[in-house]
Amino acid sequence: MIAACSVLAAIPLFSPAADVEITVDVANPSVELSPHLYGLFFEDINFAADGGLYAELIQNRSFEYHGVNGNDPAGRDMHPLFAWEKVERDGARCLLEVSSDSPIHANNPHHAVLRISKPGSAGIRNLGFDGIRLDDGARYDFSLYARVSDWQGPARLDVVIEDANGKVAGTAKVEGIGEGWAKFDTEIFSRLTSDVGRLIVSTPGQGTLHLDMVSLFPQDTWKARKGGLRKDLVETLQNLNPKFMRFPGGCIAHGQGLENAYSWKDTVGDVAERKPNWNLWGYHQTYGLGYFEYFLLCEDLGMAPLPVVPVGVSCGFRPPQQAVPMEEMDGCVQDALDLIEFANGPVDSEWGAVRAGMGHPEPFGLEFICIGNEPHDNELFRERFPLFVKAVREAHPDLKIIGTSGLGWQIPIYDLMAEQEVYSADEHYYESPEWFLGNVARFDSFDRSKPKIFIGEYASKGSSMFNAVAEAAYLTGVERNADIVDMTCYAPLFGHAHHSQWNPDMIYFDKRTVVRSANYHVQQMFSQHKGDVFLPNTVRRARHHAVATVAGSVGFGSWRTSVEVEDLKVNGVAVDPSLWRSRGGQFLGEGSRWSQTDVAFEGALRLSNERYAGKTVAYTLRARKTGGDEGFLIAFGGNNHDDTYWWNLGGWNNSLHAIEQIHSSGNRQLDQKPGVIESGRWYDLKIELGPGNIRCFLDQELVHDVHLDPPPVCLSSTLDRRTGEVILKLVNPTDDPMEASITLEGVGRVDPAATLFSLSGDRSAINTIFHPDRVRIEESDLEVGSEFDHTLPAMSVQFIRIKRQGASPESTAGG
Repeated sequence: MIAACSVLAAIPLFSPAADVEITVDVANPSVELSPHLYGLFFEDINFAADGGLYAELIQNRSFEYHGVNGNDPAGRDMHPLFAWEKVERDGARCLLEVSSDSPIHANNPHHAVLRISKPGSAGIRNLGFDGIRLDDGARYDFSLYARVSDWQGPARLDVVIEDANGKVAGTAKVEGIGEGWAKFDTEIFSRLTSDVGRLIVSTPGQGTLHLDMVSLFPQDTWKARKGGLRKDLVETLQNLNPKFMRFPGGCIAHGQGLENAYSWKDTVGDVAERKPNWNLWGYHQTYGLGYFEYFLLCEDLGMAPLPVVPVGVSCGFRPPQQAVPMEEMDGCVQDALDLIEFANGPVDSEWGAVRAGMGHPEPFGLEFICIGNEPHDNELFRERFPLFVKAVREAHPDLKIIGTSGLGWQIPIYDLMAEQEVYSADEHYYESPEWFLGNVARFDSFDRSKPKIFIGEYASKGSSMFNAVAEAAYLTGVERNADIVDMTCYAPLFGHAHHSQWNPDMIYFDKRTVVRSANYHVQQMFSQHKGDVFLPNTVRRARHHAVATVAGSVGFGSWRTSVEVEDLKVNGVAVDPSLWRSRGGQFLGEGSRWSQTDVAFEGALRLSNERYAGKTVAYTLRARKTGGDEGFLIAFGGNNHDDTYWWNLGGWNNSLHAIEQIHSSGNRQLDQKPGVIESGRWYDLKIELGPGNIRCFLDQELVHDVHLDPPPVCLSSTLDRRTGEVILKLVNPTDDPMEASITLEGVGRVDPAATLFSLSGDRSAINTIFHPDRVRIEESDLEVGSEFDHTLPAMSVQFIRIKRQGASPESTAGG
């Protein structure tokens, strides 16, 4: 069953062979699409930064690794010499250790010490991130900090890159090492290709050698910047045409605890003086990719930067949750204000001077700031969040504040965002593809007087073609509601093919290969062919077919409430709930009245043993809430507790009534309306089930009227003002081809040669390192008219760009 994908209306007659009939009103554009509707979310998860986007080839270059929560995701114990080995060649003898005496900087307290007792060729070897990628003919920038004491012999370092068998790929020398810390730079040319290369730094001298910040970068980085970003990964981002980037997370923003929270000030300035950190995904961050580099990447790709500011509470999903005492919150708030100064402040301001000193005197033009990341709904957050809003508004009234709605499509903290009148609220959810298909119309009923919606993290729990199609269908509903949905970004962005803690991810990579998932291709299609304004459309089935009535058991329940129900009847016949089966909760019966008294249970449910079927089924009862946070659940159409429908009254902190289909793979919402259930008040409830229809009445008033036989095709239609093109975005989430008859109203004549972009593939197809193109976008020509027929392949996403003849660019209407 596929949820409604478009508003239904009366439309002209079409080809008798059509499965669906589509009309697009080109002459009457509706809502403007946000110029920054599609963007990126970057979090250092799955080794997305070090070992990924950040092109450094040396792992643990400053000897700051230590055991962390969970240690390395691969199960390896982390320590200061992780990824390093001692080298003794040509008769050399030495002792390798780590010291914190006389460091380069207090933020970088550890360094390697080689105590060489017998000269030869003594040194250290780095193994990189599962080996170092070397390419024949490539050049590399090498640097390190070094000093010596009690030294005899040449004050020289020999630098070698070699493969795993010891075959030398390239060499360089560093000379003039003295007794004080100094930085040394050189270049190495590789004469062979390997994925398991090694770097060796050795010396023929004798005495004590101190080394730190040992670094090796390919010169072929993004924009050829020294110490820069991996070129192919940035190009993959660039091809998404992103208009914003939210960074640096995600859960790492708030941290495992307060000590582990992300501090942007630790990530700017000289990389040798940045303060590295471990993240809650179980590995270390050098912060070579820090806030300056994030801002610079945004500038490079034309993205609005969206920095995420922690709000003085640790990640609520990693107990025990910690919070900065309220009397110490001024420092946290000042960090946020200082960040704004770093981005936009003049060069004579404290933090603007830091930015200028890093080579960027011009402001970055920060327009948005994100406050908080999917926090739990508790007093710790509710007390602290308004402090940031007040301070930012007073100091920077033109800055747009993006708040957070918490985790889950139920957006539990949206009320606080509305109270604080933020620009938009960031919502996160990871649901089944069925949920996305069932919620295409989710935003149709959102209150336009409340903050805009930023879908800051979402994914459909998979990387198959079906997942991508479901997400594409959902985005058609986003574009239809672009007046309230302002920004969207898939998450997570990157996943290392061999070191991922989270799946799915939009882009997978190893040392040489970049895999664009099916989900990536959907994001690319929508971002590259967004258009500027939505064109109203209708989609309806063209062929008549019988639709069944929802059949199954009935029941009642609660969600964090205690409830009472009585006078349960199906088709006017009283039913006896004493024979029903329960899932959780505490159900007590007395005569015709039943109570669920466990106020703490989420989803207590009691279903009948008997299944009810027929052309029509009417289910009536009376119910009241006696305690708790929400309302009550009226179940119907059930096969079991994990496969049923329910009418959720007073859900989502007693703010909405909704019809949901419950399934083990995830809930899908069929309709929702604002609504509150009062405690102690009896309500008369009625559910009418007819062929393909669900009608719900509350105190004789119709609240929901849901049709379960929607069109099998989802559509977004937009206008590109610059080119004057109509863009049709068609999604067929079924396993059958669909014949569509399409009419463009108010368009006049069109160029018969249109461009078709198609994403199609087997329902279960997944792009992998070994098969990166099982799902891909194909471009072709298509003959069209103001009326034309078109076949949509099964399980497909197709975009059609149609040129209007005689329409001038920048036009906003058909004509």
